[in-house]
Parts: sequence; structure tokens; C-alpha cells
Amino acid sequence: MYSRKVSSNIECLYDNIEEFRTLNPDSEVQDSWKTADEGSWVITDDNQVCKILRKLDFKRRNSNKTIEYIRTLLGTVAITPNATLKGKPVRNIYSFSKNKWADAVRRDRKEPTKGEIIFAKYVSNGLPPEEAYMKAFRTNNKQYAKNISSKLIKSERIQKLVTEEMREILEKVGVEPEYLLQKSKDIIDKDKARDSDKLRAIETLMKVAGMFPAGDKKTESLTVFQGFSQEQLDQLKNSEVKALAHASRENSDE
Repeated sequence: MYSRKVSSNIECLYDNIEEFRTLNPDSEVQDSWKTADEGSWVITDDNQVCKILRKLDFKRRNSNKTIEYIRTLLGTVAITPNATLKGKPVRNIYSFSKNKWADAVRRDRKEPTKGEIIFAKYVSNGLPPEEAYMKAFRTNNKQYAKNISSKLIKSERIQKLVTEEMREILEKVGVEPEYLLQKSKDIIDKDKARDSDKLRAIETLMKVAGMFPAGDKKTESLTVFQGFSQEQLDQLKNSEVKALAHASRENSDE
């Protein structure tokens, strides 16, 4: 569910009819938003439930034809045969165009918000980005959380936050970044090391050196060097760096 204040009233957008019924068991819902009256609850074209906040009309330029339009949390939509009412909440509900202001601000922001800081903490502790977003921003809209979190996780400010959080986690278990780098190098230099171990170590060092393209899909598994798996994160929390255990065992055998 999404909610916001409009003209001193709290208006809501529900993810689906089931969620709406749970909170509004006695309210009527119209199947067709194009014929519903102002103030009615309607089902959108992507099966959300919202209220028609206003229903008005206007005349087209150079024409006497009148067109009706409605205003909702999804924006302002003209009631035409091909019109659809769907998507995500918009900042400017008074505009006919889908407002991209929020996306632009989120993309270009330099300093993280309080919610983004919390989001980064959850991610650095191993929570998937989608779940981290839902907890940090307190939303139940999974599709929206998936969409926004995938954008956030690729932003420079969030990657920086997660890196800092992971460094703190490593320090708490007594592991310095230099130690991990040296161990990775040891694996590469070790004649007896398995090829798979060497490749993993090389990949880690390449990520540290920024040699992977910015669009690498593995960005969503962000860690201190954007290269550890969830299993490795759990191992770090237990004060064990088992990803490097093979090299450590070989060193102890000498």
C-alpha cells in the first residue's frame, strides 16, 4: 500500500483488491475506472485499487469536443478509448504526463537520505536489495521495491555506503582489507593452488581495481569489494574467512 497527503487528506493506493478488502471490507469498488464517479474506488488496468480524487472535463483546442479526465495517485488521465490507468505513484498528480522527477532526483542525488542509509545497512548485512528496500522504506509493494532497489543498488552513493558498512563488519571480526588482498594475491602466486581458486582471487582483485564494467549484473551482490557471496558474508560474520581457507591450509602445511 502507498499513501500520501492530498489537500489535507491521506489518500491510499492499494497493491491489489485483496489488500483493499482487508482494510476496507464494506467499501464498494468499481470495475471500470472510465465510467466511475468522483470519489469512487476503482480497479486499475494493472489490478491495483485507487480512488478517483477528481473527475473533470476540458475542451480540446480548436474543437468543441469535451473530454473527461480523472485525477488519482497515479496521475491525471484523460478518459479516451485507448487510455490506461496503471503504473507507480507520481509526484505531480496534476500532470497528464508521467512525472519522472522522482527518478531524476534519485539518480542525481549526491548525499544519501536517512532511508538510503538504512537500506545500505540491510544490504551490507546480506539482505537482498528488494527486501532491504521494503524494510528501510516500509512498503509492501514488492514490484515497486524491486524496481527502485535495482536502481539504488547501482548508484555510486549506495555502493559507497555498502562498502563502508562492510569494512566496519570486517573490522569487527578482526579482518583488515589489506589482509584479504594479500591472501587473494597469495592464491594467485601459489603454484599448487587450484585454477578455480586462482580465478576467484583474480576476479576479486579485478573488482577492487575497477576493471569490471559499470553495468556488471553482479552489482546487486554488493559487499566490501562487490565480489563476496551471501555465504561468504555469513562466514565473515562468524569470524571466518573460509573463501580463503584453501590458501590458508596450504600455508599451514609448509
